[in-house]
Amino acid sequence: MKLSGLILRVSLTAMVLLSLVFSALIWRNPSRLGRTDTSSALKTTQTASANQQAAYLFVPTTAYYQTGSQKVQLMQADQSATGQIHRTIRPWRLKKISSSVQLSTSAFAALLTQDETLQLTFSAPVTFGVFNAHYFNQPLKNPPAFQFDRLIIDLKKRTPKLTLVDDATRMSRTATLASSSTTKLRAYLNKAQPSGLPVVEKRLNGKLIPYYAKPVALSPYAFLLDQQTANHFVSLLMPANSAAAVDSREIGDESIYTLGDTRMTLNSSSSVMQYEDPGKVTKSKSLGTALTKGEAAISQLNLQGITSMHYFSYDKGSRTVGFRSYAQGLPIFNSLDNGLVQTVSSESGLTTTFSLNNLTVAIPTAQATKTLPTTQEVLNQLATAGYAQSTIQDIRLGYYWRPQSASSQVVDLTPTYFVELNGQYKRYTEWLTPQTAENQNQSAAQAIR
Repeated sequence: MKLSGLILRVSLTAMVLLSLVFSALIWRNPSRLGRTDTSSALKTTQTASANQQAAYLFVPTTAYYQTGSQKVQLMQADQSATGQIHRTIRPWRLKKISSSVQLSTSAFAALLTQDETLQLTFSAPVTFGVFNAHYFNQPLKNPPAFQFDRLIIDLKKRTPKLTLVDDATRMSRTATLASSSTTKLRAYLNKAQPSGLPVVEKRLNGKLIPYYAKPVALSPYAFLLDQQTANHFVSLLMPANSAAAVDSREIGDESIYTLGDTRMTLNSSSSVMQYEDPGKVTKSKSLGTALTKGEAAISQLNLQGITSMHYFSYDKGSRTVGFRSYAQGLPIFNSLDNGLVQTVSSESGLTTTFSLNNLTVAIPTAQATKTLPTTQEVLNQLATAGYAQSTIQDIRLGYYWRPQSASSQVVDLTPTYFVELNGQYKRYTEWLTPQTAENQNQSAAQAIR
């Protein structure tokens, strides 16, 4: 009887302990706040570390290779040229950075067409501090403070020479390199150059634009889609660390979630969410702070397709940082801002805008290549439609995210030119209607006045 009594007491004690454990798990589970994390259309595991995510986000987006008088934009099927180059030269080490020098217009033009150079460009200015922290394995100690958007690697000599340039101001600095073997890099360039797109860089309203002198043939793409629910992001950004419940309500086509001072709003029509945290105040107005805060904000989202997303834009006035999905080194656009994350860090706190729909990995497609006109032909068509060239802010190759059905887990991407007018990117064919041209020119004229 004594033995059986002992067993009974041990069993009861174990059951009580298990009950306490399960109670704690239930208490910490977000579902007790009235929200359940429903299954998504596609679930994968996010394993990238914070440093790896930053390296993906802040890698240059375009690679040019100049040999003789010919410059090509490096393009390889199912690969990111800048990603391949980054993996190849990441072991290089920066030893020191020179003082800044402003190049003359002619010296800058000569640098852009210098023989045997690899040129890597960002879609928007980046600070050297952010670049230094993530691009090479070993960051430079005590890095100087400056911004740039182009790296030029001179490969004529055994030891490469690195120049960092700001296209807008022509300010440049040179870097001394160590452990900078070019064997693997040259092998990659020899492999990638034949499939590159011939290009000449020219200024359009003050901005350097790649002009494609020949028709461009690009392959369509297909990507798997990660469709998450609002509850998924509520549980990530509004964690249940207390007994307070997340309040939710619907107003029109918006669902609004609040927890304390934080607020999240879902637009059901576009599947775009906006997260606001007034407690994360940022007083600094510097580009470096905006990029660092933006990277921290996007890492909170645990996006499955983070490896295909890159830093795309920065608006100094609003301090808005934009990150956009890319395919084959080209940005992806659509009318609903899918695959786009924007962050604002200011005195009012942090605001992050993102979509429930994001791309994960490319999948094979047998679709035939699509041939696009030359850049000048596109500009000529815009002029014929009534657009003044002075109103065109940007023109670039990219992929159009075609709207998919609600049940589809695959997104089709079609290559085309995108033109920016009044801060809005659209396919160039969308602008080619007389009414659209008239409205845009009127808006531009009003903005000038």
